[in-house]
Amino acid sequence: MEVNMNLFKKWTAVFLAVCAIVLTSSGFDMIANAATNAEYEAQLKDLNAQLEQISKEQAEIQNKINSTKNEKEKKLAEKKYLETQISNTQKKVDLTTQKIALLEKDISAKTADIEAKQNDIDTNYEIFKKRLRAAYMSGDANSLALVLDADNLGDFLTKTEVVTRIAEFDRKLINSLVNDKKQLEDDKAILDANKKDLEGTKKELDSLKSQLNTQVTAVKQQIQDISALEQEFLNDKAALQKKAKEMEAEIESIYSKLRSEGKFVGGTWGWPVPGYTNITSRYGWRFNNTDFHTGVDISGANIYGANIVASNAGRVAFVNETYKQGVGYGKYVILDHGGGYSTLYAHTSEILVKEGQVVKKGEIIAKVGSTGWSTGPHLHFEIRIDGKHQNPQSYLGYK
Repeated sequence: MEVNMNLFKKWTAVFLAVCAIVLTSSGFDMIANAATNAEYEAQLKDLNAQLEQISKEQAEIQNKINSTKNEKEKKLAEKKYLETQISNTQKKVDLTTQKIALLEKDISAKTADIEAKQNDIDTNYEIFKKRLRAAYMSGDANSLALVLDADNLGDFLTKTEVVTRIAEFDRKLINSLVNDKKQLEDDKAILDANKKDLEGTKKELDSLKSQLNTQVTAVKQQIQDISALEQEFLNDKAALQKKAKEMEAEIESIYSKLRSEGKFVGGTWGWPVPGYTNITSRYGWRFNNTDFHTGVDISGANIYGANIVASNAGRVAFVNETYKQGVGYGKYVILDHGGGYSTLYAHTSEILVKEGQVVKKGEIIAKVGSTGWSTGPHLHFEIRIDGKHQNPQSYLGYK
């Protein structure tokens, strides 16, 4: 991927100069106390292990927080649904109550009509009975009176017919009144039945509303319980974050001591581009021994924009954002790991750290790109000791 030998050598010289500045500015005296260094490494190992455990616990707590939030949202949705059901049921109760009130009004009116009709029947019946009694008591006298009063036989027959018709009219009137009363009673019976049905419906609706209210109360309590549990998890998360910061402060303190004493931070080296393990150009001579490659090029399909992580813990010694396409390392970062150890991450598309920043092993520091002297997206990675390039494959465990 890198073909311009003269330019590459030129930028390698620039990198060596930067490494020299890093070594000078860091003040490392290159005299390491093995016992103290081992003690620092042990402390770092223990602290990093604790930090990793805290990170796992944080992830677990976050999962629980997410789970409780999801459960809470479900319960809130359930509460909203139940409250809508209660509202709709109450509307039905109100409508049924209105219908019952209207039926009661109609029933009262029918009852009054029936009573009035009964009074008419009773009154007319009494009149009818008096007429019948008078006709009965008069006997032949009435008949004689009709004969005497009649001008002729035709007049007599006419008057007799009138009396008969009056009696028949009374009977028909009473029968009509009775029939009207029966119709009113039938109508009232229907209204009573309808009212009874509506009262049954209202009773069922009231029961349903009561059940829904009970469910809402239960859901509200569940929401309170979930909220309390969520708050516990949030408190646990805050406590873990505080503990993690304390651990990071302790780690930074040890790193500071190592830097001030000129000691290597220790530990194993990690792969700088997680998920991409293909080395397209190895460390050593290449191009028929015309160019010595001072690092390894890591590439792969869709690698552009992939995360570049710190191979080991350390401090950001140098960041280069200015470059000319086709020349040098492009955008690159140099990390100082103490004891003369440093790493280079070149041709990046984006740098995410600043000079002087302390980084942990595995922390994202940049994104893979193709800036500078590069024919395609890849990471050029180097490990140096006292400015001298080493074979990264030996440190990374890559064969």
